[in-house]
Amino acid sequence: MLALMSTWLGLATLLLASTMLLFRPTFTDLTVTLVLYFGSPGAMCFAGMVLWAHRKDDHSDPGLESQRLQAKVAITLAMLAATIVYMLIFYSAKLDPQS
Repeated sequence: MLALMSTWLGLATLLLASTMLLFRPTFTDLTVTLVLYFGSPGAMCFAGMVLWAHRKDDHSDPGLESQRLQAKVAITLAMLAATIVYMLIFYSAKLDPQS
């Protein structure tokens, strides 16, 4: 269940980051916080817990292999989402305060 939840959280985070990339008004402090502080770390934490819990288990169980694959996909999605948001931050134009 945790592997499935990490994959969906990673996908939601990637969708939010993609929305920020394609539709700039969604690039706000709230969405950056959701992706970088909650979404990506949460997905990677859940996926890491799955991989750590089953690190010594037998590789012959197909259900276990599916959970490991879901965890690896979740980590990939979360890293991609964080990369998109960090690139948006790095390449954004600085706003000058109006006096």
